[in-house]
Formats: sequence, C-alpha cells, structure tokens
Amino acid sequence: MNERFGYTTGAYAAAAAKAAVLFLVHENDKSAAIFNDSINTEKKSVRLNLFNGTGVEIHFESIIKENNKAVCEVKKQSVEEADVTHNALIRAEVSLRDDNEIIIDGGQGVGRVTKPGLSLPKGEAAINTAPRKMIAENIRNVTSKGVDVIISVPEGERLANETTNERLGIIGGISILGTTGIMRPKSLGSFKRTILQRIKYLKENNIKFIAVAPGNIGEAALLENYKTKVNENMIVQSGDYLGFTMKKALENDLDFILAGHPGKLAKVLNNNFQTHFSRAQAANGAVIEFVKENLKPEQIDELQEMPTVEGICGSLIKWGHEKLISDLAEKISLCVKKYLSEKNHPPVILINNDKKIIGISEKGQAWAAKESR
Repeated sequence: MNERFGYTTGAYAAAAAKAAVLFLVHENDKSAAIFNDSINTEKKSVRLNLFNGTGVEIHFESIIKENNKAVCEVKKQSVEEADVTHNALIRAEVSLRDDNEIIIDGGQGVGRVTKPGLSLPKGEAAINTAPRKMIAENIRNVTSKGVDVIISVPEGERLANETTNERLGIIGGISILGTTGIMRPKSLGSFKRTILQRIKYLKENNIKFIAVAPGNIGEAALLENYKTKVNENMIVQSGDYLGFTMKKALENDLDFILAGHPGKLAKVLNNNFQTHFSRAQAANGAVIEFVKENLKPEQIDELQEMPTVEGICGSLIKWGHEKLISDLAEKISLCVKKYLSEKNHPPVILINNDKKIIGISEKGQAWAAKESR
C-alpha cells in the first residue's frame, strides 16, 4: 500500500539541531566525509537518522554561524489536515560545552510543563522523550563533543492557542512531539481508505485475528510485550477512527484485540468512538467517575488536578490501585461490546507512554496467558 506520510515536529527539531552542529563543528572543513555525508548545501538539506535506521532528507531554510554558536531553521510540512504546526518554523540554536553532555532545552514558543501527570516533570520544556532521544542520537552521530541545544518555534505561543496544551498545563508554546519521527494523517478522511485497504489485505491473506491500535505507541508496545503472538502484519492503526476500524474488522470477519493509551481508549466511556480532540472530550472526568468509589476524598481531589488520563493512572499505580486500571480496561471492553452490538467483547490492553502494560481486561488476561504457553 502507498501511504502518505511526513515527519513529526520532533524529527524536524532533530534535523535542525544536527545541521546546526555540523556547521558549528565542521564548517571550516566542508570536505570532511562526515559533513558531505550529512549535508547537501546545494539542495539545502540534512540527512536525519530515524529510529528504524532509515535516513531521510529534511530541507532547511537557513543556517547561520555566529562566533561560538550556530542556528538552523526548518519549516514543518504536515500531512495532517488539522495540524496547526504546518509551515511553522522550527529553530535549533547550538553551542559547544566544555564537557561531553548534550543538554536540550526549549526557547521561544516551546511550552513549559506546569502540572504533574505528564511524561515530563514540572518546569521542563515540552520536548517529549522520543524527540529528545532523536536529537541527541543525531548529534552524537556527528560529534563526540558536548552540546547545548535550544529548540524554538517563533510562532509557537500563538499556535498553542489552537491546541489543548493549556488544558494539559503546558504554557507558553507548543509541544515538540513524535515517537518514530514519521507522521501519518490519522484524522484525515482519507485515512479511512488506508484502514479499508489494510483490512482488505488482511482478509485476502487469510489473517483471522488482528490487533487494533490507535497509533505508534500501541503498536510498538504490542510488538515488544507480545512478540511471540503479535507481528506487524496483523496490526491495524485506527488513528482517530476507532469505531470505524472495529466495525469494518467485524464486517470482514476479523476478530481483534484492542490495545492503546488509556487517554485515547477511555474516550469510549463517553460514547466517543471518533477520538480526535476536536470531536471527543478528554476522558479525565469519565475515568475519575469510574474509579472514585474506591478512593479517599483527598485522592479524588488530586486526580482532578491531573491534566491527563496517564497522570491519573500514574497516581492509581502510586497508591497501589493497579487493579482499577484493569477494571477500566474491562469497562472499555464492555462499552465496545455495546457500541458494536456484539454478544462478546474484545480483549483490551492499556499502555502508557513508556510502552508498559498498565491495565488489561479479563479477556485480555486470558489472551496473554495463552500467548505465554
């Protein structure tokens, strides 16, 4: 299948950082192999290494070297209709350190975390873990020196008004996101055709049992945690079209397991099976309502301050209430059963941003146990 794809804000930030470091360290020796292998000055592009080992060319708008620092700007090109960062400039400013550490921070237009419950601690720039790793790895590929990196998005504060960042407690700009570096249009209507093509392929290849996952985190977690039972050929990414994907799977006689982040899957508690943030409210309230009978008043108060369902689940784990997350998986499974008007309900597995299994329904436990024999 031919699929449209682009690159995440994290990938663009990493490309800008790598290009800036190359000019800072090797600009006076442009004949060096490491420079020529990574930079095409005529096309104004830099070669970025993704986590899967693929090298991709990212166009840069400008690179300026001044004294002991270099600044590179790239322009985000999106394949996602609702992506507010399309055509946004992403800037990396780099300078060398006296040690060999790579320190990454956010500048103008990159938000700051102000609430607990996110994958980054309070006070950190909203540059997620995977983009930080991609930036560091690409820099380390071209120098062993220590580097300070500041990622900025000049229009980021304005763009953030069109996102959910403020509700999440991310103030002052956008987030630098991504898991693999590759971006696919998961909320476009055209993505439905991709889902249908995928299901057709599975049926024609006599695959009877599949895994439905909203995105990359669910897919990667399944492949890591159930590698003897799940392979990438049987996974269908639903994007925001969760209900559509499950209905089409059943129409084609495909049984499935449902695996993903609780913040996405718990939206079905509000009967939201199209899960894009512009069409489906956050599931925080529904999750708190579901678990609150088992909690103390002060614990409920703490959960109500959490900006994300992942943060809620993190607190439940901290308090020894892991079972409540599996109960939530069971509730999600029952909501899916009702939505699909089926006699049976699918196995459900809940996964956090670190790709760890944090909750699993009864049928999911049976499925996992069968896998381990």
